[in-house]
Amino acid sequence: MSAAAVSAVDRRTYQLHVALLLDQLEEQRRRLYRLKAGGARRAGMRDLKGDLEATRRSLLAAVGR
Repeated sequence: MSAAAVSAVDRRTYQLHVALLLDQLEEQRRRLYRLKAGGARRAGMRDLKGDLEATRRSLLAAVGR
C-alpha cells in the first residue's frame, strides 16, 4: 500500500472516530434532557453527566486539544 493510501485510511479512521464521539455526545445530551424533562433529580443524573464529561474529554483528546 502506498503512503498516500495509508494516509487516506488513517484520515478516514480518524474521521470515523470523531464522528462516533460526536454522535455519543449528542445521544448522551438528549438522554439527559429527556430525564430532566421527566423530572429526574440531579443525583439521579450524576453518573450520566460523568459519562458525558468523559466523552467530551475523549473528543478533545482526539482533536488534539
